[in-house]
Order: sequence, then structure tokens, then C-alpha cells
Amino acid sequence: MDETSVLNELKSLILSKAGIRSVTPGDCKRISIEISKALNKSVSETTIKRLFGFAVVKHNFSQFTLTTLFEYVDNEKLIRLIPREKNTQDKDKDDWESLRHYAGKTTDFTLKGIRNRSGLPYEMTISRKFAEHDFEEFYNSNFSFMCFISQPGYGKTTLLSHLVEDYFYKENAPYKDSNVLFVKAYSFFKKDGDYYDLEAQIRAELGISAKKDLFGYLHEQHQARGGKFVLIIDGFADLALKKDIKNQLFDSILNFICALDSTNLVKVVLSMRSTSWIRFYERMRHSAYLRANWFQGNYFDVNDVSNVPPLTEREVEQIISNTGHFDLENINPKLKTQLKFPFHIHLYYQLKEEDPFINYYTNIAFYELVSRFIKEKIYKSNYYTEKILFLKKIIQLTDYGKSQNFVAKDLLIAELSAFKNAYMELLSDGILMEERRYQNLHPREFVRFLYPHIFEYFLFIELLEKFNLNVDVCFLEYIDKTYSSNHVRFILLQWTVRYMVKTADFVTLSHIFKLDLNNYERNYLILFIAENLKYAINLHPEIKDTLKEHQLHDAIIKELINFDFVDSCYKQSIMVLIDICDKDEHWLLYQSILSALDILSLNKEKLEQRIIQLESRQDLCASSYFDPLEALRIAYNKSQNIPVHSSPLLDKIESFIVTEDELRPLVNEMADTWAGVQYILMLSVNTLYGTPEKTVRIIHSIQRLHPRLFYKRAPFASHLLLLLALNGVKSDQCKKAERIRHFILKISKDRNSHAFTKYSELLFLMLNAELSKQGGDYVRAISHAEEALVIFKRNDLNIHCVQVYNLIIEMYSKLNDLAKLNEYRYERLCFLHEKEISKELFPLGLESAKREY
Repeated sequence: MDETSVLNELKSLILSKAGIRSVTPGDCKRISIEISKALNKSVSETTIKRLFGFAVVKHNFSQFTLTTLFEYVDNEKLIRLIPREKNTQDKDKDDWESLRHYAGKTTDFTLKGIRNRSGLPYEMTISRKFAEHDFEEFYNSNFSFMCFISQPGYGKTTLLSHLVEDYFYKENAPYKDSNVLFVKAYSFFKKDGDYYDLEAQIRAELGISAKKDLFGYLHEQHQARGGKFVLIIDGFADLALKKDIKNQLFDSILNFICALDSTNLVKVVLSMRSTSWIRFYERMRHSAYLRANWFQGNYFDVNDVSNVPPLTEREVEQIISNTGHFDLENINPKLKTQLKFPFHIHLYYQLKEEDPFINYYTNIAFYELVSRFIKEKIYKSNYYTEKILFLKKIIQLTDYGKSQNFVAKDLLIAELSAFKNAYMELLSDGILMEERRYQNLHPREFVRFLYPHIFEYFLFIELLEKFNLNVDVCFLEYIDKTYSSNHVRFILLQWTVRYMVKTADFVTLSHIFKLDLNNYERNYLILFIAENLKYAINLHPEIKDTLKEHQLHDAIIKELINFDFVDSCYKQSIMVLIDICDKDEHWLLYQSILSALDILSLNKEKLEQRIIQLESRQDLCASSYFDPLEALRIAYNKSQNIPVHSSPLLDKIESFIVTEDELRPLVNEMADTWAGVQYILMLSVNTLYGTPEKTVRIIHSIQRLHPRLFYKRAPFASHLLLLLALNGVKSDQCKKAERIRHFILKISKDRNSHAFTKYSELLFLMLNAELSKQGGDYVRAISHAEEALVIFKRNDLNIHCVQVYNLIIEMYSKLNDLAKLNEYRYERLCFLHEKEISKELFPLGLESAKREY
């Protein structure tokens, strides 16, 4: 490119920057002032007039003038295209310093652009260890070139930026004696799409005369100083060029690489998306020399056409830590997996900026990331209408995901012809991918979504359109039945919940519990709904008023009667519901459930915190039949071995056992969640202050109040039956307990049964252990008890833990295994000390106590 062309380009850029359509001599003073304000550098009015032809040009423009003007228009790279003045000073200038100056100027300009365009603040990004190891190995090898290859969103550009800074620029950089020229691929093209010659462009970038042998010159300069010259080309994805022009660039790069056979001191590093690399490799695959001089990297995957692995979990945590306000421990595991793609970290950072409390227990943020990713990559991209139509066609050809998530390419011939550009961008952006499979020994090409979650999103959108955006009971039932044996069923239900919360359709939302959900699904969806509501209310507080009108809390409360204290989703959902509840009675019920759980935990800190929360609303707590605040207080005293001389609550339990008349007007024949909470609180307190016989009598009183309850296969009924059997064994009612065990066994065979929760499974294990003990099978009793102990500990159900410890110690005492007996005695003592529970709370049996010392 000659000097005249560069100066014409410069004049055009200056006028565009100054907002001048047709320049006049009077504008030159204004331009001079604007430059002075912007850069604090002076270019005279006369010089500007000479540039635009309003004054006589008696000599060439100085390097300072040209540099300042190009800096003003933010296009410094063009200055390297002007041949340097051949004066005496330039001739005497050291070639090495000149080379470092020009290479450094271009590289600095590229690095600055990367920092400014980084979606995540650049200081929060990190270098990649795999890239460092690969680059070191390549640098010290005889390979001529390497390429970082991946689908979009893996952070290749940021990766290169850190490599340049760490290996060439830092104070203790290992390759400080080397030079790096970091350029973007678009710099090889003019605005009109014409292609610059690659070698000539590099000469211009480095200020090297056309008379010199480029490769010999670079070899000579670096050999004398023990370094190497590294050319890095990035930004191929930014080229919106026709295939033949892009192939011209690829061939030019390959010709440049072929010319490196005369030197091993010049290295080429490329960065491409998988689709670009496939086309690039097609241009070189027939050359044995090029294939032999290509360093694949240590992580090259032929199937994915990638050698850039996702971020490791440690790298994800490091980036999140750099942001300064993220809670690593509370990040959902599925979300953390998604954050292994750097593009999603950028989107997650945006979410955190909008809502600092986005770290929810469920994968809400995951769905938000998927939605935003699609908006960025499709709805805000070129050909977005054609892309959506093309993706709709794929979903339809998969029979709406009922059988598969891929489509034979030959079924898309019409769409490929009509939407060619859209399809190529979908491949390039990592939305779709092509793969070859063999059918009857014949290869056939297929098209599928690269990531399952993108497929699931568009499947949900297509189902919405199929029902004319009418998300009602029929829509929910259609998903439930159509995809009953497909893993996408539960994912589609979550997309539906998210959609209904976004549209504030709370009436239909409550109908989701009418579906055939197992206990895990029910508990998770309650939490997913609660957290979506909390997220929506944080962004739009007015939603809380709409929520109150539609009585969604009442619908959710009906589903909480399973009391699955082992399922973490159950506990977490109640804590979230407290934050968004709108009525006193709802708040009291949620707090009562958590109070029962805290009593079972006997965790001193949890009990104290819950007491403080409830003390702020003592009058409301006292309005309940079974005051949760008083229950917490006497449970705390018991755990610390503080005597309780009298308690209205304990008197109320005695009264309930004798007669249920006081409670009868307040309950219905089938126990609802409110009544269930009262019973669970009574039973929890009785575990501390009562006896197994008294527990049996409490459950009999419940049975008299709700005679039909025990004939229904429901979670609460199973819960009570198991407690009845467990305490019956301890009360010498083994035959009755055995009958209950056989009944429960039938239910437990169906793990998806609504009547059998995770908590029930543990109670069932304890029942088996107690019955095995009564039958003299102590080894089996210990096996059941040890299995239950692990899960009880994990869920901080410390009352049960102490009960199981006592049972295990009793078994080893009967087996006369002194080593194990003393081991578990000591373990129990340490456990009580760690949990700050009085050791007198659950004393060991007499036989075991005799062996205490």
C-alpha cells in the first residue's frame, strides 16, 4: 500500500472523527484544536492545511505528525504502511531496536483492544495452564506453527493475551529476548475487501525494507540474541468474507509457513474456531511438510476438532475469586459446570451485577445464562430471523425431541439452500455442528445442536408456539405424558416454571403439582419455584403483590406435608419461602417446620438463631396450638442439661394424649400441612422429654383424629407409621412393628412412590436395625445402623445420630467385641462434645454402662 493511499485513508478518518462532510480551510483550525484537546499534543493549523491541500507541501510529513494524527483517529496500525524516511539518522538506527519498537507497537495496540473488548473485566481473567505448557513445548520444539482450536466461547483471545504478557512482556518473562507480533486477521484486508499480501503486510508492520530477505533478516537478528520471532494471528472469526477470499488468506499463511523451512527461529501461532480450522486444514492436508510441522497440542480431540479444553474447576474458582464478591461454596454444581466456558462467566458476571444474590441453590442462573447466551448469539446477530426458522425446522424434524436430537443433513436441503449464510454462522458460533455417522456401512452426515441445553431451550420454545403460547394445564400434562420416559421432561417443566414466573402466571403455576411427580421432583420444583420468585421479586418488587392475589403460597404449603427432612431441597425451599411470604400464618407455618427440624438437629447454634428469629414475633407464635418458640426453648435447655421444672407445652402433650378434643375443631379428617406441623413438633419434643410408649400414644391420638389418614399411601402417613413401628419395638410391640415393616416394604419397592421419602428410607433402616436386634441378628442390625448413621450425620439430624450410636454400642456389647465397643463409645463422646450436646441426654443402656471403664 503506497503513501498516497495511506494519507487519503487518514484524511477520510479525520473528517469522520470530526464530523465534517466537506472540509474547508476554516475547519483546519478546529481540527487542530480537537487534536490538542484529545491528545494534549500539538499539530499546527498550517500542517492540517497542507494535509488537505490548502497549503503548499514543501517536505514530507514528520513521523511525529503522522503518529499523532493516526493516534487521534485510533488507527495507529496504518502508519507502518508508510515507508520510513531514509535519512542518516534512520540508517544509523539499530535494526534490533527498530524491530522491537515496531513489533511492540503493533502488539500493544492489539493487547489494548483485547482488554477494552473483554466482556469480563480483564483483570479478572486468568492465564490457562494448559496453554502455557503447550506454548512452551511448541516454542522449544522444531515445529513451525501451532493453532489454538475450539468452539466459540472458550476464551482463545484472552488466552493469547495472557501468553504474550507472561512470556514476552513481564519483568521476569522467560522469552524477553524474543519478539512477538500479535495481529488480527482483519488487518490483512482493506475496507473494500481486497487482500494485502501477507509477507508485505508483515514487512510494513515491522518497518522492514522490501529489499531485505524477511526470513533471513529475522533469523539473523534473533540468532545473535538467542531469541525467536513469534507471529500470532487471531480474529479469523471477525472476518465476514466470501469463502474464496478467506481461502486466499489461508493459502497465504500456509505459503508463509512453508517459507520457514530456512529457519527455526520464526514461529507462527494461530487461533481459530473449529469450523475455520476444518477449512484451513483442507488447504494443508495434502502437504506432508505442513502436517509434519504442525504442533497439535496435548489436548487435541479429533471428534470435537478442538485442543482447548474447558476451564477446570480450580480455574473457574480462581476467576470467580478475582471478581471479589462471589460465594464459591453456594454455587450450584450444574452452574459451575456451565461456567467452565469463559463466555458464560462473562454473562454470569452481568447477572451478578444485576442481582448480587443470584447464587441460588437450584440452577436458576444456569437457565438465565442459557437464555442470555441465545440472545447474544442468535437474537442479536445477523440473519437472526433465518436462524430461528432453521432451528425450528430441526426441532420439528426431531419429532419435537421425542426420539433424538439430530437430523440427517439431506433432510435440510431446502433450508440449507435458502438460509446458507445463517446456517454457516450457526456452525461458526457453536450453536450447531455437523457430524458423520455410518448407517448400513455407508457414511451419512447429520446436523445436531452442539450443546444439549440449547436444544432443550428451542424445544421448549417450539412447544410454546405449538400451544399458541397458552401455558395451561393441558400444556403441563402434554409435557408430562409425552416425555414421561425422556430426561428432557423434567428440564421442560423447569423451563415452563421459569416462563410462568416471568409472565406472572401464578394460577397455572400451582397446577404443576397435579402432575405425576415423585418426591424428589416435587421438592425440587417447590424450591425452583420459590427461588425463581425470589429472583423475580429482587428485580421487580411489584411481583409480590401479584403473588399475594393468586394465593400461590397456599398451593405450595399443601405440598410441604411430606416433611422430607433429609432432602436438602425441602429444607432450602422453606427458607426461601420465608423470605418471600406475605402473610403471618404462612411465616409461622414455615418457621414451625424449621423449628421441628432444628429440634431434631439439636444444633446449639441453630436453636439459638431460630429462637432469636421467633422472639421478634412472640405473640404470633403463641397463637399456634403448639407454640414453636416454647418448643425450641425447652429443646435447647434439654440439649444443655438445663432442668425444665414446668412447661405448658409439655402439659399440652399430656392433654393431647388423654383427649384430642381441644385440637379436634381445628383439624379436618385428612390431616393438612398445618395439623401435620403441630404433630411433628409434638413428636420431636417428646423424643427429648417423653418415652417410646408416649410416642405410640401420641400417634394413636393422631389416628383417632384422622382415621382415614393411615389408609392412604401418603408421605405423612408412612412417616407416622414408621415412628409408630420404631417406638413400638422399644415398647415390646414387635409383632405390630413387623406388620408395619411388611406394609412399608411394599411401598419402598417403588422408589418413585409419593408415599416414601428419603427421610422415610432412613427411618425404615432404623426399623430394620431394631427388628434385627430383637431377632438376635446383631451383625445385620449394625450394618443397617451404620448406613443410617452416615446419612443422619450428613443432614445434621443429631437426635437420630445419638440414638443410632446407642444402638450400635448395644450391639457390640452383646457381641462382646470390646475393640469396636470402645471405638464407638469414644466416637459417640467426641460427637456429643463437637455438637455441644449434654452426654446425659441419651444415656447408654445398663449393660453398656458397666463396660464404661
